[in-house]
Amino acid sequence: MEPLVRFVEDSAPRLEVFASERREGAISPLLFGKFTEHLGRNVYHGIWAQVLLNPGFEPATRFLFGGRPAGETLPHHFSWWGVPEPITRPILRRLEESLQEGAAYGWMRTGIGEVRYSLDGDDRVNPETSQRIEVRSLSSREVGVAQPIFLPLHRVGRVVLTVWAKGNAGNLRASIRTADERRVLAEGRLGRLTTRWRKYSLRLNVDRSGIERGEMLLLTLSVDSPGTVWLDQCLLFPADHVKGFDPDVVKACKEAKLPLLRFPGGNFVSGYHWEDGVGPIDQRPLRPNPAWHDVVEYNHVGTDEYIALCRAIGCEPLICVNAGNGTPEEAARWVEYCNGSPSTPQGRRRAENGYPEPYRVRYWEVGNELWGDWQIGHCTREEYAERYRRFVQAMKAVDPTIEVIACGQDAHWNEPVIERCADILRSLSIHTLIAHAVPADAPADRVYRAIAAFPVWYEGHLAELGRQMARRVKPPRIAITELQIMTPNAVNNQTITEAIYLSGIVNTAIRLGDLVEMITHSALMNHGGGLRKHREFMWKNPVQLAHEMLVNLSGCIPAGLTVTSPAFSVAGLGDLPAVAKAPLLDAVAAVNPNGTELTLVVTNRHPDSALTVDVVLKDFAPRASVTTATLAGNSPTAQNSFENPEAVRIVKGEARASRGVVRTNFPPLSLTMLTFRQSR
Repeated sequence: MEPLVRFVEDSAPRLEVFASERREGAISPLLFGKFTEHLGRNVYHGIWAQVLLNPGFEPATRFLFGGRPAGETLPHHFSWWGVPEPITRPILRRLEESLQEGAAYGWMRTGIGEVRYSLDGDDRVNPETSQRIEVRSLSSREVGVAQPIFLPLHRVGRVVLTVWAKGNAGNLRASIRTADERRVLAEGRLGRLTTRWRKYSLRLNVDRSGIERGEMLLLTLSVDSPGTVWLDQCLLFPADHVKGFDPDVVKACKEAKLPLLRFPGGNFVSGYHWEDGVGPIDQRPLRPNPAWHDVVEYNHVGTDEYIALCRAIGCEPLICVNAGNGTPEEAARWVEYCNGSPSTPQGRRRAENGYPEPYRVRYWEVGNELWGDWQIGHCTREEYAERYRRFVQAMKAVDPTIEVIACGQDAHWNEPVIERCADILRSLSIHTLIAHAVPADAPADRVYRAIAAFPVWYEGHLAELGRQMARRVKPPRIAITELQIMTPNAVNNQTITEAIYLSGIVNTAIRLGDLVEMITHSALMNHGGGLRKHREFMWKNPVQLAHEMLVNLSGCIPAGLTVTSPAFSVAGLGDLPAVAKAPLLDAVAAVNPNGTELTLVVTNRHPDSALTVDVVLKDFAPRASVTTATLAGNSPTAQNSFENPEAVRIVKGEARASRGVVRTNFPPLSLTMLTFRQSR
């Protein structure tokens, strides 16, 4: 059978769309998913709106960095803020001195008086610590603890503070001040302390006048008379949060019509025990992050919060279960917690936590990268096949309707699970994280060309994996559940290069029909491509904007297309393969279900030259006016930033069609969407 998209090498570029040549079946929305993981500032200080570090007042030794306790110094949590002088060093010095004096990690003493700070185990619920402050005398109005913070004051001026406390030191007060403490922006009284633990709440209206975007501020918690106070579980949310999540994130995901979100990992999931992350947030245990030792896991964002985020966005969840050091029984309980009725043990637990209706999570993935020796629970390919069967049997005994994805990768790893589990195998995941072995000093142009050409090689690779699977499993399905550039240099996943790369992978998946079941691109925020947040200000990487364009293909029917284009060849570079004759133009055409609209998405891979192209429509008579949307960069390293969040943006325009032909200019390093509407 002739392929739907045909490539012809020629120096004179041309695109011919054959609207009447249509493939059966629409383009799946699941090709436009994302992935999030408890890594760095992806979840906490990322998509989660709570702004405080160490809200449970834990000691520095609970925070692991490179597998070692933090000790008595402050590692790079604070360097993330990127705050300029003269604020950084005085604040860091106060934080470090306060650690020596008994303050919790990330907190510092404030006020003047005879005060003793210590951490003890008189915690409200959990066997962790609380901050104890003994005030013997005051030489200032108040004494207590403070933390440097950033607030999204460019968006909202109201915040909600909650803290558990007890003691006999008078009134518990809170304030938000400028970093030099010369100006109080908001303050209020939480209440009078009692000898029993109590949860205090306070809403503050912050004076935003004269405050710059991303300016460092201070939150203070203080008492106004001698005595002792214990503090625990202090949370500070912007008042406009959406179920605990950053509303800018929710808005951006809606703008990208996000259909699918994978959670909670990633390497993280291979040591994650989901039951730590349900129940009242204030009572959940703090754990060392099992995979990423530069962060800790508060367990504030667990199953219920994740489902709430999916519902706020309007997307479908994909849960990856712990098949590393987890058990089939634990995974089965997770399925029951999500999908069981309130009459089941875990469904009752969910209902008691405030969610009586089953979540009906359809997609479940058994394990993450267990083929890798860096993975908790790493195993042989034969052992994984046995493990997969045990997990599927346990999970499907709870809910036989779930769709399960096996942990796959290459043909060698996939062989045993295909041969031994064909009767229960429906889909294999693969992770395509490329260019991590590219030399850091490799020229940007060479790195870019190797990445841009990769999808040409990848199409054959996917097809071969599909043929291997089809020998025992029909229809074969592949789920690309992690996808991004991993370069150690400037041509990285925050640049226009990641957008070009994603467009090539999506186009490849569309050309392969139903073989690629889904794509969950890495990652949602502050790790890989997607969204970025710094000092509580969010912006979109170019690849996020590419998602907003590409998702418009969802639900449309692929149409026949001939791409005539110059080609380029690249030698192998690091882990990137050599590719011969990669077309500079890549494109996909699709028609909406009723045939009244045709969408053409065109990528110009050339790093520095525009291509003037005749677009010829066959069997489709368009109106003269054609809408266009173009995403382009001025170099492979073009990206957005805190200082310039719209350096790379979508530019909308119009082209003119005459007798079914449009001559248009595609800029270098660009992704362009043309929308044709049928004439009446």
